[in-house]
Amino acid sequence: MKKLLVWTLAFFCSLTLTYAAQTLTTKPSQINVAAIKASGNFEVDEIGLSFKMGGRLLDRACNEGDVINAGQQIGRLEDAEVQEEVGLREAELEIASAALSELEAGYRVEDIAQAEAVVQRLKAQLSELQAGTRTEEIAAAKAQVKTARADAAKAANDFARQSKLHEKEAISDREFEIVVANRDMTASRLAEAEAHLKLAKEGPRQEQITAASFALAEAETRLNLLKNGPRKETIAQARGRLHQAERALALAKVHLENTLLKSPINGRVLTHNAHPGEYVALGTPVITVANLEKIWLRAFINETEIGLVKIGQEVNVLTDSFPGKEFKGKISFISSEPEFTPKTIQTTKERVKLMYRIKVDMVNPDQELKPGMPGDAVIYLVN
Repeated sequence: MKKLLVWTLAFFCSLTLTYAAQTLTTKPSQINVAAIKASGNFEVDEIGLSFKMGGRLLDRACNEGDVINAGQQIGRLEDAEVQEEVGLREAELEIASAALSELEAGYRVEDIAQAEAVVQRLKAQLSELQAGTRTEEIAAAKAQVKTARADAAKAANDFARQSKLHEKEAISDREFEIVVANRDMTASRLAEAEAHLKLAKEGPRQEQITAASFALAEAETRLNLLKNGPRKETIAQARGRLHQAERALALAKVHLENTLLKSPINGRVLTHNAHPGEYVALGTPVITVANLEKIWLRAFINETEIGLVKIGQEVNVLTDSFPGKEFKGKISFISSEPEFTPKTIQTTKERVKLMYRIKVDMVNPDQELKPGMPGDAVIYLVN
């Protein structure tokens, strides 16, 4: 009995080892492989490049089919007005910066000295007004009146004598006119001298003293401001004007930068929609570019196969242009709804006609695959 049990166990162990050996030595070619085929066309992500402002196209630095690099300038609008704006803002910034620097440095010694001299002069004038007219000034005014009166009397006598001669036509009209003018001039000088003497005797008026006091107070206030330096509020205002000028210049430079059109990617120009001299509106695509090294296949699979594929699944792609050559790709998108269907779906046979769109991303370093070229995606299903 024991021998029979031992032989039975040995037989089953032998069967188990034989099956395991057959499983491990099975070749890959013996694995049951099924495949799904999805046909479609290659596409690229096209980018329409447009200016951030409207204007007249001055230059287009590329043509259809040209290879371009990221950051490369490919178009420019007329920018004379924007350049002028930038220059104006730079000048305003320079003025604002100089004003702030002057305030922060304080006032110059020369300005303070000049203000002190003005204060001293106004003080002397006020003291003179408050002291009244000096005796010497009154004496000088009297002397001026005496001289002016003598000159006026002499001129009057000359006029009386020359008048008689003129009546007898002993002198010419021209000579007589000179006599008359001299009489009038000396009379006017006498009147001025007498008025000056009167003011000297009366002394300065209160209005003059008050005006002189105000002038002195203003001069002293200005001197104190110069000595104390500018107020913090004044400096803060100047700093605010500087920041405002900086922002205005930065904005002007942005406007200038917006007159340039640059490529955001490495790629190729597909189409251009404007020529130099044409007006380009804001946001209107001027040039269409694409990165042909990143291409994808738009394909469709049957409704019965939708459950057999998944995003990230590797795909082999075949083309008519390169027979026998396989291109690698990965599924990056599976539509959640059918792209096209029959008018009515009433039977199982009609349901299988539902087609779902998939997207297969591919790398195209040699740019062998072209947009619009047909291709077949082969999706292998390993059982």
